Amino acid sequence: MLGCGRVAAQPAARAVLRGRVLHAKDSAVFLAWSRNLLDPTPVFKHVRLSPQGEFQFVLDSLPRPLAAQWGLGRPDRTRHYTDVWLTPGDTLTLTVDARHFNQTLGFAGPDASINYYRAAQRRARTSHFNDAPEGRPEPRNPARTRALADHYRQRAEAGLRVADRAHPLPPALRRQEAAAIRYDWGHALLTSTHRYEYDKWPQGRVVRPMPEAYYGFLTELPLPQDSLLAHPAYRQFAHYYATYLLRERRQQLPFPAFVTPQFSWAYDTARQVLPAGTTRNYVLAQVLDDLLRHGIAADFDARLADFEAQGATPELRRALKQRAAELAGTRPQQPAPSFGMTDLNGQPVRWADLRGKLVYVDVWASWCQPCRADAPALRALQAQFAGRSRQVVFVSLSIDANAAAWRRAVAADHLAEAPNQMQVLGELTDPALRRLWEQRGVPQCWLIGPDGLIIDANAPHPSNPAAAATLETTLKALAAKKLVP
Repeated sequence: MLGCGRVAAQPAARAVLRGRVLHAKDSAVFLAWSRNLLDPTPVFKHVRLSPQGEFQFVLDSLPRPLAAQWGLGRPDRTRHYTDVWLTPGDTLTLTVDARHFNQTLGFAGPDASINYYRAAQRRARTSHFNDAPEGRPEPRNPARTRALADHYRQRAEAGLRVADRAHPLPPALRRQEAAAIRYDWGHALLTSTHRYEYDKWPQGRVVRPMPEAYYGFLTELPLPQDSLLAHPAYRQFAHYYATYLLRERRQQLPFPAFVTPQFSWAYDTARQVLPAGTTRNYVLAQVLDDLLRHGIAADFDARLADFEAQGATPELRRALKQRAAELAGTRPQQPAPSFGMTDLNGQPVRWADLRGKLVYVDVWASWCQPCRADAPALRALQAQFAGRSRQVVFVSLSIDANAAAWRRAVAADHLAEAPNQMQVLGELTDPALRRLWEQRGVPQCWLIGPDGLIIDANAPHPSNPAAAATLETTLKALAAKKLVP
C-alpha cells in the first residue's frame, strides 16, 4: 500500500499525523501500512487518545510518501477508518466526530487535498476494482468483464473530478491519479481472464483461450512508466503484467503444472522483455519474492545474484533479504515448524507423532476456493497410495479461525474418509502458524521426511500431475536409505 501523494521524489524525513476525535467511544486509534514495497503484511501502530480526544503519530525517516489506514479502536473490529497519505517532511492534521464519521472527516496541511480525495474514494468504493460493486462477484464473461470495468473506470474518473473541484489537487498529482485509475482498470481486465479460459479453474487445461483482441486495452497502458511506480495501482498492474507475458505457455499446460515454475519463468521473461529501469527492477524483485514463497527453491539463488548484478536498489535488496530470512526455516533439511494443532476429536497433534513416515501436508482453509477445488484430487492421491499407509500419510492442515466451518468443510468434501489421512486444525493464534500463512498463503503443500525435516515446502498440489510422481520418487529415495519400511 505504499504510494505517493506527490509525483516528485522526496528525501527521507519525518512525517506526522495528528488530530482530534470528538465523542470517541474507543480509547485508542491505529495507523496501519504495508511492511515494505514487496510485502503487504500490515504494520500496526497504536496510540491512546488524550482526555480531550487528541492523538499523534510520528514516523521517522519516511523514505517516500506513504499510503496507510487510520481508524478508531482495534483494526479487526473497527467500523470507522479512512485512507491517509503522508509525505516526508509534512504534518497532516485529521479531525472527526465519531458519531458522524464520514460527514465530519476533515484534513489540514500540505497534503489535505489528496487525503480528501482518498476519503472520497473509500466512500465511493473506487479505491480498487476488486473492492467495488462492479468487481463482486468476479465476472467471468469477457464482454461482461469489459462492461463492468469500463463502468468502474467512469465512476472513478467522475469521482476524481468531483473531489478535485471540492479540494483542488496540484496538476501533476491530478494527472497521476487519472493514470492510476487507468492502470487499476487494466489490472482488473488482466486478472479476469483465468475464470473465462478454464472450465474448472484452477484445474485442468485452457478450454477457450482469451481472444487476442481482448488485450487491445493494453495500448492505453504503456510500460514502463517509472514516475508512477510509487503508486500501488501501477505496481499491481506491472506485477501482473509479468504473468500476462506467460499466457501462451500457461495455455499449453494443465494449470497445476504451471503454478510452481511460473515464477522462475516470469523472472526470465520479464528480464528479457522489459527495458532496464526502476519498473523492471520492481517487477523482477516482486517475482523473486513470489519465487521465494511459492516457487522452486533451487531456482532462487542464481536469479537473486543476477538481480543484484543489475544494480538493484538497496531498498529492494533489503526487502528480499528480509523475506529470505523469514523463510529460511522452511528450506529443505530444516525441521518442520512447530505450532499447535488438534485433530477432529480435539486431541493435540505433533509432527513428532508422525515420525517414520513421509508426510504430505496440504495447508488449506474452508473459505479458500482453490483449496476446496483440490479436494477431489487429494482424495484420488490418497487412494493411489492407500496400500502404503506404513510409508506415507496425508495431513490436511486447516488454518480456519472458525472450527465449525472447518468441520463442515471436512464433511462436505469427504476429507476424513481415507485410512491414510489425518485432519488437523492449526491454532491460528500461534505466531509460527500465522507467519507461515501470511508469508505463503493458501493453498500450499509440504513434504516432511520421516526424520521430521522438510523435504519440500513447495510440493506439487494434489491436482498437479507431478504430485504422484514426486511422492513415488521420494519414497524410493527414502526406502533406499532405509528411512521408510
